[in-house]
Amino acid sequence: MRAIELSQPELARWLPWADPMPTAEAEQAFLRDRMAAFDADEDWSYFLLEQDSGELVGGAGLHPKTHGVVEIGYWVRSDRTGRGYATTGAGALTTAAFNYLPEVERVIIRMDQGNRPSAAVPPKLGYRLDSEETVRDNVTSGHTGKGWIWSRTRHA
Repeated sequence: MRAIELSQPELARWLPWADPMPTAEAEQAFLRDRMAAFDADEDWSYFLLEQDSGELVGGAGLHPKTHGVVEIGYWVRSDRTGRGYATTGAGALTTAAFNYLPEVERVIIRMDQGNRPSAAVPPKLGYRLDSEETVRDNVTSGHTGKGWIWSRTRHA
């Protein structure tokens, strides 16, 4: 909860779950749901921890979309951005998707075009800008209604 509180204004610009600030009960329910999905081998969410301090600095997940496609999502605490946590987490999940999920042929990372820090991550990992999407509803205050989809394929 502390990591979310420290970053809530920034997170709320991009992530619907952060606006309004989730309650402790809502976050506990979310974590139970994520653990159940992980245990059922359906969806995989992870905490990003700072190696030196052990502090929670964000989260990342690997989320099945359609047959053969998974999506990576990530967030990093506002006071820890620019230190490579999102890149390291997304890189580890990309490797895991291709090494441990034989049915996966394509991994995508999506973000709103206004979220420039998030858009800096995929090219560092060999993703290519695959397409743009128009989102009819601006979901959060930061959303422009235009998104990017970055992708990497197994045999690229």
